[in-house]
Amino acid sequence: MVINRSEIKIKPFQDEDILLFSKWLDKGYISKWLCSEGKDQKADWLDEVNERNGRYSFLKHFIVYHNNTKIGYCLYADCFFLKDLEEEGHDFEDLYGDIVEKNHTYEIGYLIGEEIYLNKGIGKIIIQILEEKIIELGGHEISADPSEENIFSIKVLLSNGFKKKKDGDYRKVI
Repeated sequence: MVINRSEIKIKPFQDEDILLFSKWLDKGYISKWLCSEGKDQKADWLDEVNERNGRYSFLKHFIVYHNNTKIGYCLYADCFFLKDLEEEGHDFEDLYGDIVEKNHTYEIGYLIGEEIYLNKGIGKIIIQILEEKIIELGGHEISADPSEENIFSIKVLLSNGFKKKKDGDYRKVI
């Protein structure tokens, strides 16, 4: 299956997507990176999407579509607001404590939830789409914080022009 960029779209996350997102978080190839701490970490992800219009409104969550099929998830967030967020497994102050202004550096994240879409170049396309959105917002830098063991994600980031700042901190100036 060859995927063209024009076939990939992102649309805002809706309540109806929560069950599917939860199912994706249970998949071994996803949970080992996003829920490595177990059920509490999964609960944190679900709380975040449930509160996306409330206390986590600075996080922008999306569902990734291939044509009309939901195949993944992505997000971006202004790191100015992330640095004060305390979350299991993340030291956002360590990552983003140097961010002193809003709308400068945005963190991104993504996952491919449907296995048949893995290794098709979709991660690279998702990053490009998120970058376009961040440019529209006037952002100057994009950040990602993959585990150093997540070789596939790191390769996708590097192929999109990200540079390693330190372990678990990859940045791209835009």
